[in-house]
Parts: sequence; C-alpha cells; structure tokens
Amino acid sequence: MKKMTYVVAFFLLMSVLMVPAAGASGKVPQIKINGTVFVTPAGEPQPYINKDYRTMGSVRLVGNALGVLDDHIEWDDQARTVTMEKNKTVIVITVGQQELRVNGKTVTMDTVAELKNGRVFIPLRFIAESLGAGIDFDDKTRTVLITSDDPSVGKHNLSAFKELKVVTNFPIILEAAGLKLTVHDVYLYKADSKEARDLHKKYNLQYFSRAKYIVMSKITLENTSKKTIRYDGLDLNEKVGWFIATSETNGRSLNSSSITYGTMNNTEILDGWILKPGELIMSTNVQIDYLSEKSFDTIGVFLTYNNVTSSELIAVGKE
Repeated sequence: MKKMTYVVAFFLLMSVLMVPAAGASGKVPQIKINGTVFVTPAGEPQPYINKDYRTMGSVRLVGNALGVLDDHIEWDDQARTVTMEKNKTVIVITVGQQELRVNGKTVTMDTVAELKNGRVFIPLRFIAESLGAGIDFDDKTRTVLITSDDPSVGKHNLSAFKELKVVTNFPIILEAAGLKLTVHDVYLYKADSKEARDLHKKYNLQYFSRAKYIVMSKITLENTSKKTIRYDGLDLNEKVGWFIATSETNGRSLNSSSITYGTMNNTEILDGWILKPGELIMSTNVQIDYLSEKSFDTIGVFLTYNNVTSSELIAVGKE
C-alpha cells in the first residue's frame, strides 16, 4: 500500500513539473530563473501552452537567460535544427521531432519541438535540464522556478533588450595597476521604468531628471597594490565606469557618475571610497547615461587606474 502511495505521489509531482499551467485558467505561469523574473523582450514570442498542455519556452531566449551566448546558438534552416552549446554541452533540437540530443545521447520529450514566429520552442523542463539546471513549480504563486549554480546564470537582464547580443558571461574580472574589479552582475533599465524610478526614490540619484538609462551593478573592488587607492575629494579620477555607445556617438563611450561622495566605503551603494593595501569592498555601483538620444548598441565596463585601463564588452548590437 505504501509503495502504491509513493507511485501516485511521484506521478502527481511529475504532472506538476510538466504541466505547470494546468488548471481552470490555463494561464501561462510566471517564470523565475535564480529568483529573477524572466521577461520576454518586446517583439519576441511569449512562452505559451501547447496542445499537449506543456509550457513552452523559446530555446534561444531561455538559453540566453541560462548563460548561453548568442554566438553559441546556430540555426540550420534546411534541416530545421537549432544547435546550442554551453560548457562543452551540445544540444541539438529539430522542429517537429520529439527527440533532442544532448552530447550525442537521445532524450525523448513529452511533446514535439515547435517553430513559432521564427523561434524554436520546447517544454521549459527540457531546456533547463539539458543545460544542467533544476526546475520546480510553486503551485501557490503559479511560478516555474528554474535554478542553476552556474555563476553565469541570472546575472543580468540584458535578454530583455532584443537589440543586444550578450558576448560574455559573469563574473567579469578586470585589473589595472593594483586595483581589481569583479563585476558579479549588471542590470540595465530605461529611466522611465519602474525599476529605475524605485532606485531614484531610494538613493536620490544625481542627474536622474535627465537620465536615459540606469546601469546598476554588484561589484567587488580590491586593492592588490602596496599603496592606498581612493576615489574621493583628493582623487576624483574615475576608476570604475560603464559605457553605452550609440549610433549617434560613433562609438564614443558614455558614462557618468550618478551619485555624490557623501558616504565613504558604503556597502549598500558605492559613493566615494578609500582602500588600503589588501582591503576590498563589495557594494552596488549605480551610474546614469543622460547623454544618449538614440537607442544604445553597445554596453561595457572599464577599470582605470594609474594610466592603466582594462575593459570588457558585455553586449553589442545585433546585426
């Protein structure tokens, strides 16, 4: 009797994972990846429930959110096949087929891959599990919960900007003359978004009335040199900066500090700071772009100190 009870419980659990949208409403559930709500970029096809009552996600967009770079996703129009690669895991999906291949091994899905508005869709569970992530369903909040311990997952919201192609993974580490910067994650918001307004309300951001975009990042700064490094009234040379290039600027980097130097070494939001040799600080860096008049097509980060500069592109415009 106990064995039968366990079997019934197992199948009930599997039905929840495979059909999280089942119920009277038939509404597509919310999707969270490592606690961050998955947002489909404007103009892209939304997740949906197919005829087999499976919650279908875009292989490319969900793959991006799970750390797969666009350059590692290829579409073969003749074979109607999408190939996705991450960390030496190669996934091959063919439209109209129920089987996908993970590193050459066949995995049978509970529905077929479908093509919708130029994107290949399969059940969320198979995207997540093929990329080594876990998946669960919160029935109370009707939320699909995808979790991954991969450090490149859930570290940015750039997939919400369909004009951008992410070209690197997090964390990002830059070094310049004894100053080390680790960028753990970054979030880009239009200034008229709720997120940007909430940031301004909380921190009273300088120049916000003229802002076009807000860049918020979680960073660690470490002094690996043998002398004190500072960013305050005694040294106003910017050390950490973000650049948003636009078509109007012909590649000129745009960046501006969004805050004053009121509180030194603030671990909640970084104003001015002083680091003695061997010291480090983890904090939130907020910067504003208030010069752009057109949509950006490049975003990156730089670290500069003592005439040494290190930088990395994070996302570029799609061709």
